[in-house]
Amino acid sequence: MYQTAYSSKPVTPSPVVLKPEALIIGGGIVGMTVAGELAREGVQVVVVEKGETLGGGAGDLRFFYDRPADVRKWMEEMISTLEGDANITVLKGGKLERLDGQMGRFQALIRISDGGVRTLSPCAVVVATGGITRPVEAIRGQSRCIGLSEMEKLLAECRDLPLTRNGRPVMRATFLLDLTNDDIKIDTVTALKQALLLQGKGCRTAIVARDLKVSVSGMELLYSRAREEGVLFFKYDDPPVLTDTGDAIAVEVQDMTTLRKEERETLSLPSDLVVVGETFAADPETEELCRAMKLRTGPGGRAMEDNPQLQRVTSNRRGIFVAGACRFPQVVTESLREARAVVQEVMALLLGGGGTYTAENPVAEVDAGKCALCYTCVRLCPHIAIGVERYGERNVYAAPAEKDQNSPWQAARIEPAACFGCGICVAECPARAITLYR
Repeated sequence: MYQTAYSSKPVTPSPVVLKPEALIIGGGIVGMTVAGELAREGVQVVVVEKGETLGGGAGDLRFFYDRPADVRKWMEEMISTLEGDANITVLKGGKLERLDGQMGRFQALIRISDGGVRTLSPCAVVVATGGITRPVEAIRGQSRCIGLSEMEKLLAECRDLPLTRNGRPVMRATFLLDLTNDDIKIDTVTALKQALLLQGKGCRTAIVARDLKVSVSGMELLYSRAREEGVLFFKYDDPPVLTDTGDAIAVEVQDMTTLRKEERETLSLPSDLVVVGETFAADPETEELCRAMKLRTGPGGRAMEDNPQLQRVTSNRRGIFVAGACRFPQVVTESLREARAVVQEVMALLLGGGGTYTAENPVAEVDAGKCALCYTCVRLCPHIAIGVERYGERNVYAAPAEKDQNSPWQAARIEPAACFGCGICVAECPARAITLYR
């Protein structure tokens, strides 16, 4: 008779000793924020940045939407503090090639720019590799169309009144949003911020969008201020049409204030410059990194799929955390809030149990004598908590004549500290060799 798949037998897994050491992959604002706050708590941190400079994609940012601080100065101070901290080691031009082991016993293989290899043993790992932006197909071939990032740079470089581009004044500008990124707030935040800056330079601006995303701290006030200062807003169902008129570019959009679609008129917004939202994508190396770390990926190759059973910054592997644009594109304010959430989780893990971790949730165990070594549980475990080890017990499903009687048998083994107690292995084991204990 098969043993029951669930038992109330008490299990007391051995505690895992955790050293205050963490590995952070990515040297953008999220990675730097996590590194700085962990270092202040006495954690030894190693930051691996694939580029030769820190800052990541935030290096293209010139203005904050919610504060007057100088972005470049803020970034330089953060980098200077990070590089001068004795608890932080920065490996530039580095790449994680392999991650073995489980929480508390990770083994990370890092290849650095000079071809050398570093082996690290962090107890916690934070993935903060960021993302990239790509121009929208609609702006190709249009000399008067630029992306939001190019407008950010233009506003920072041009101190003249009015704004000029290629020697021509920009007196009318239209922001065209939601051709892509219809579920991302960054375009709305950036467009409102840039429209107000343009209004201050005497430029007449309009924002054309399918839906404005203002569910960000301070965005309702920013939207109200933009309306008060003369920024025009237009909503559309069908994508606007761009027409080159020679001395300008016209953005044609239907008047949505008329309820009956057949009675709507077409409005034409002549513009010296049309600013279009860009496509946000995961870094091409993120998917490769997730394979090396055995992390589940979400839409578009982003790190970590949406999972209601996990917190926002936790991953499918205990001890590995994900934050920032590699998980989902977001504004700086949200990224910093997420970075601090990661800090709290890492601190609770490394220092919350007095330097040890003992599994508290239900834990699965393998009866080595019954394991047929079919690898079903190894393949199906979503938390990479199951490996194969040698035992002295005989596997009852192996033919004795085919094996040396004195050789140890191989069987699956579940790492208690990595087990989430989901029970998938128990349900799928064909030999009924796994039991879930409380």
